[in-house]
Amino acid sequence: MERADHDRSAQAAPATAGTLDITEQAPVKPAAGTDRGGPPGPPARRRWLARTAARPLARHAALLLGFIAAGVVLTWPLATNLTDARLPATRDIGAYVWGFWWMARQVTHLANPWFTSLMAAPVGVPLGFHTLMPLPGLLLAPVTLIWGPSVSYNLLVLITPGLLCYAMYRAARLWVPSAIGAIAAGAFYGLSAMLTQQDWYHVNIALGAVFLPMALEASVRLRRAPGRRQAIILGLVMGTAVLTDQESAVLAAIVTGLTLLPWLLRHPSWAKLRPAALAVAIGAVLASP
Repeated sequence: MERADHDRSAQAAPATAGTLDITEQAPVKPAAGTDRGGPPGPPARRRWLARTAARPLARHAALLLGFIAAGVVLTWPLATNLTDARLPATRDIGAYVWGFWWMARQVTHLANPWFTSLMAAPVGVPLGFHTLMPLPGLLLAPVTLIWGPSVSYNLLVLITPGLLCYAMYRAARLWVPSAIGAIAAGAFYGLSAMLTQQDWYHVNIALGAVFLPMALEASVRLRRAPGRRQAIILGLVMGTAVLTDQESAVLAAIVTGLTLLPWLLRHPSWAKLRPAALAVAIGAVLASP
């Protein structure tokens, strides 16, 4: 009896210094989403989405992609032309496709894109007033060289309504306090029947309309914060408008003038005149070709 009591008391005594406690402990399961080797759990995924949504660049990228998707749905079945390599049977579409091929050819040969001897041969014709769209043709030159000019044209047609929506959204945010209201303004502009019809048949006019809200936004920002940065942005907008569609560039210049002239004439000063002159100079240099 005494030996049994002694064994029970030895088992119940706590471990002292110098002894090793080898009693088994229940394994601790890691919390959901903390295992680095597996996929993140729901809490970690929600935190990642919240961090992504808090970044302005991610928000604007998601909004642009949403506008482009809406434009693809509204102009359906134009999206099927991209995969089927089809083109509408109109004379203007053929001129646009030729322009994409011509720009890619001249860029790779480091040749002058503003004149061709392939028209009215052998005398040739200047292409300054042709529907050439030199800036889009330059940006889409890799697509043209890899997949052909028809793919470049169809791709431009697909993204143009989304670009229109996003440009007007940015302009509307200057006055509309609600993001939903600004998104609605962009949708009413970029997905309007007039501009989507132009996107079907005269993509240069539809794409040129992107620069109207862009010129308005840049002009208003220059009025609110006169400086070199805003002047450079306005000059780049006006110069790239000329390199995209000259008719729309004239309209963008009218919008810019109506926005800036009252501001310049009211209490004129060098602080206002200098950035405006810088914007004009940058736009003229960029559009000089």
